[in-house]
Amino acid sequence: MCSFPVHARVSFHPGPHYAIEGSNFTFPSCSAIGHPPPVVTWRKLSGKLPQERVEYSNSSLHIYNVRKTDSDTYFCSAVNLLGTTEKRSLMVVVSFPRFRVKPPARVGVKEGDTLALSCSATGDPKPVLSWKRHGAQLPIGRTLQINGALVLRDMEISDEGYYVCVATSAGVFEAETMTYINVGKLK
Repeated sequence: MCSFPVHARVSFHPGPHYAIEGSNFTFPSCSAIGHPPPVVTWRKLSGKLPQERVEYSNSSLHIYNVRKTDSDTYFCSAVNLLGTTEKRSLMVVVSFPRFRVKPPARVGVKEGDTLALSCSATGDPKPVLSWKRHGAQLPIGRTLQINGALVLRDMEISDEGYYVCVATSAGVFEAETMTYINVGKLK
């Protein structure tokens, strides 16, 4: 049987892939085919791979204790006697959202009161803050969200329950903090 040389081909997901700072990250598998079988190598666009924190095999790249400086474009290259083919993938390192200001765990109000709950968080990229109500919608027409704070006007008994402040970084990493609002009747 006669085997003809076949140029190397690479299959690799382009990303972006998100990793949390301080965690371990593994790129999706980089598959290479060709004849003779290609040798797979890895490189980073701007500088060298962090050798003391990297482990790689033919098809996978693992980076341990990910740092912000690891955010970059990575290349998976396949080389055989007919040449080199490579694909790239983007990795973005984010800092998990951390709350600077949390609403109290419990708060009591009377019917008709207005309540403001403060919430703020840090992270990189800067987290987007939003509010939701556990098991129900936020009160319609009586709710405002301003700079991370939730303002509830004209409180009603039916507003009693858990309210959750959500901090989202890069659209994928979320942290939550919760408060219970107890609404008492006017006397």
